[in-house]
Amino acid sequence: MKILQKIKKNYSKFERQDFLFAYLLILFPVAQFLVFWLFVNASSIALAFQDELGKFTWNNFEAVKNAFIHQDIFGINLKDSLVRSCILWLVGEAICFPISLITTYVLTRKIVGHYVFRICYIIPSLMGAIIWTLLIKEMVRGEGPITLLVKNFGLDPYSNAATEGLLWDEATAFFTIVSVRAVMGFVGNNAVLTGAYTRVPNELFESAELDGAGFFTEMFKIAIPCIWPTICTLLTFALCSIFTCDYNVYLFTNGQGNFETSTIGFQLFNLTYQLKEGNGSYGYPAALGVALTVITLPVVLLGKMLLERMSENVEV
Repeated sequence: MKILQKIKKNYSKFERQDFLFAYLLILFPVAQFLVFWLFVNASSIALAFQDELGKFTWNNFEAVKNAFIHQDIFGINLKDSLVRSCILWLVGEAICFPISLITTYVLTRKIVGHYVFRICYIIPSLMGAIIWTLLIKEMVRGEGPITLLVKNFGLDPYSNAATEGLLWDEATAFFTIVSVRAVMGFVGNNAVLTGAYTRVPNELFESAELDGAGFFTEMFKIAIPCIWPTICTLLTFALCSIFTCDYNVYLFTNGQGNFETSTIGFQLFNLTYQLKEGNGSYGYPAALGVALTVITLPVVLLGKMLLERMSENVEV
């Protein structure tokens, strides 16, 4: 009551109404977090600290530790899977995302034929994950067009990659998945970035042209600083998946993750499937999820802080 009286004394009626409106806006994401994350995951978090009899134990976390150092209960080394997840993430965000920034800007500046290029550019992102995966699997099978093209560049015609497909040989399987990730990375954020670029006032570009600024000077000195909050948001959300990045490894490998293609995301999905089949207990995958969450949280917060410090906020 004292807090309410203090607010009533120090703030006008209109200011209090503004506070109420702001708090109501914040209430929705808070309620969403409480219901769809905390409530849903509360039982999973509790399972991480329980054995098969429901008693408190740290054994599940010991199993996770051993899985990263040696092997888990299914004979899988999670350290290798974690490295592959990070590689896929780096290809998508450290290599493809900057290229996507440039290509989207070029299309936004309405070069000749930009509508045709934009349609061709965005079609892959409109395809469903299962359709895209089935299409790629057919293209990289033993008699697929991509495999035949690779054969012409010196692929061993007697290897598994040449006979069964690029996804069925250790020398080519993971590289194929990385290549698919790269292609999808070029178009992944095209719609969001296009909307951000179009909000930059044309007057800024006209003024820069009068000063003799070139095309890429306008992009790096005007366009990208103006949309930096959008870039920070996209990269922050991307950081949330840095340790669980899989990009359809389960679908590409028919649920096997063989030929050195498994990622942490695949392993989590596979563990869930094993539980469905009655193998193992819920404690180990729950502990793995908690451990990955604890690792990811400081990475996301630190990454967000660094991204925000890289550029000052620009009002457009």
